[in-house]
Amino acid sequence: MIVFPYRQVTPQIARPVIPLVLKNKSKFALYSGLIDSGADYCIFNIQIAHELNVQLSSKKHKLKSIAREKVIGYLGKVEISINGTSYNLTAIFATMEEFGHGILGQKGFFDHFDVKLSYQKQTIELTKLKQVN
Repeated sequence: MIVFPYRQVTPQIARPVIPLVLKNKSKFALYSGLIDSGADYCIFNIQIAHELNVQLSSKKHKLKSIAREKVIGYLGKVEISINGTSYNLTAIFATMEEFGHGILGQKGFFDHFDVKLSYQKQTIELTKLKQVN
């Protein structure tokens, strides 16, 4: 089991954001991700894909944000490492500068970890699943 503290965003707001490393071949980027059980996919800033030379699909994926704004993203494969646990995933890379972090969703994150969020304790507990579907 891996335990992370919630990240304090303001004195009143803390969020389940964890550190991670995104890799492609010999390049890597230190990044962070917001754990979001309402997100279908992992979504990262398209700038990271460019910096890591990630091959992006030509097919556009249209996403709707909470504000109902349409966001265009492209699928790309990348290696993710969370506290020493590494695996490959297909994520959506989109323009999302205002966040400062990625989104860790159902496909690519929740299908690899059992996740326990405790707002009271301000902790995130991740247990690597033994078998991934």
